[in-house]
Amino acid sequence: MRLIASSRFSEFVFRAQNSCSLSRPPQCPARAADMRVRERAIAALAVLCACVTVAHARETFVEEVLLQRLPDDVVVAVFTFTQTAPIDARHYTVMSKPLASVLAHSSAHELELSFGRGRWNARRWGTSPVVAKPVGAEVWGTFPNGATDDVNKAWTNATTMLGGIFCASLSALSTSTAVTAPALAFHPWNGDAKAITPADAIVKHATLPHEAVCVENLAPWLKQLPCRDRSGLGKALKSAYEVFGANHLTFGTKLSRDADTIHVEQTLMLVLPAVGDGFESIIGLLNEAAVESCVVADESYVHVREPRALHTFDLTRGEAAIRADALQTVSQSPTMFVERFLTGTGNEFGGIVIDIERAVVDTTRLPACTRVRLFQPLPWFVKLYMHTLVVELDGARVSQDDHNVIEGMKFMPAEDRTRSSVLEMQLMMMSSTSTLRIRVDYDKGFLRAHEFPPDANRGFDLPPAQLSMYPSGLWDPVASDVNTPLVAKLQSSPLEVVYMNSLLLSLPTPDFSMTFNVAALTGSVLSVIVVSVVRILIKRPVWTDYVKQKKAQRKRLAKSAPSVFTRVLNKFKHS
Repeated sequence: MRLIASSRFSEFVFRAQNSCSLSRPPQCPARAADMRVRERAIAALAVLCACVTVAHARETFVEEVLLQRLPDDVVVAVFTFTQTAPIDARHYTVMSKPLASVLAHSSAHELELSFGRGRWNARRWGTSPVVAKPVGAEVWGTFPNGATDDVNKAWTNATTMLGGIFCASLSALSTSTAVTAPALAFHPWNGDAKAITPADAIVKHATLPHEAVCVENLAPWLKQLPCRDRSGLGKALKSAYEVFGANHLTFGTKLSRDADTIHVEQTLMLVLPAVGDGFESIIGLLNEAAVESCVVADESYVHVREPRALHTFDLTRGEAAIRADALQTVSQSPTMFVERFLTGTGNEFGGIVIDIERAVVDTTRLPACTRVRLFQPLPWFVKLYMHTLVVELDGARVSQDDHNVIEGMKFMPAEDRTRSSVLEMQLMMMSSTSTLRIRVDYDKGFLRAHEFPPDANRGFDLPPAQLSMYPSGLWDPVASDVNTPLVAKLQSSPLEVVYMNSLLLSLPTPDFSMTFNVAALTGSVLSVIVVSVVRILIKRPVWTDYVKQKKAQRKRLAKSAPSVFTRVLNKFKHS
């Protein structure tokens, strides 16, 4: 309708100008030329307005939030902001220009940056509505298959630009020691035994488990929204005290492109106590969003998760009657519980153990078979010994040649200060199996003094492992009457992605205080030497005799002082 209105406006302008020119008397050539220039300028302005209207009509913005009460008397809120725009547009009215330029300058098909604080407690909260990201920062992207130098350059450009936009220290991810190339993880997978790995794409992945996530990362994340945190659902995230006071916080940005469209999806998930000022404040701001909605939002929804359905409020129609005490508890047990820990003592050897435990919901029937994929990146100073790899099912050791359990495995060994190691496995847990354990030993490498962080005695954070599982049983999708990006994600495939906890590894650490001790001892010795040399250089022989003469003079004065005093006293008596 906007395009038709613009075309009618331009047609009206042409007709008005033509009618005026026909009814007017003949004018001089100079004035007629001015009129023609004016007509052309008005026509160009009308065409420009029509083009801008068309570009704006092709851009979309949808904002929505999901509220779900969890069993541990906490509430999870998932905010999703989705933007789309034509890929060949030169000007954007809704789309974030910095994010669109990242895809343009990095030639990436897909990029995702996420930040995390706190751990998602699956044993108490159940399955997360969206993927709960690990602590720290994580970046992964898909690039077109080409020369290695071109792909590395594109990855460097992408991480540098994302780090500048979101105020994160992603420049450390441009080195080869922090980047891995997964062969199974982050690839499309439908649960089959064979991996779906596109030959025309290369996946790059890197993590910063020790990255401190703070307001400096959240503020630029909110600035990428069309209305920022001034109106709409983004206003509920304005208070950093309430957002960072959550038990768990995950927020990130996913960029992707297809044939002619750019997609930007910003997601934030936080877990707040059901009883508290933080959740009450967010509920109040969500109710106010119906009055102060984002003017450029095409759709604005608030979804409330109920045990059997999804209740939706349309904020564009003024529907806002959300009550914090009216939320019903929804319990969704995960398919697997995953734990990871280190074994061994000392500064030379150690081991990593990954426990996968099936969460049996219904004990009256046998659980279905489950196929899982493990992705474990490790830094170069953690050197795995693959001959020590052990896979156990319910305590019984499984041979590595048993393809019914170990369907596939890929290991990329590390190179000192050049490349990290990557272990990827695809396993099948039979219906009669309740636990699966993976054990492997490693050797700790030796680092140079300048390679240690400032807090060297604290240890090194190992990147988290990822477990993707595709249950073979029945799956009941979420029922909803609306079709939005968030609802489509909840109704999509039942692939579950779980990140394991980070681990703290202690390495052989030199005594950095010896540097201070040596410096202090050397400085003391040098000061004594310098002072002695200076005293010898400035000392004069005459000064020694002067001191002796001064002592003799003081002795004579001491002896003559009583006689002088007596003479003076006698003089006063005679007078």
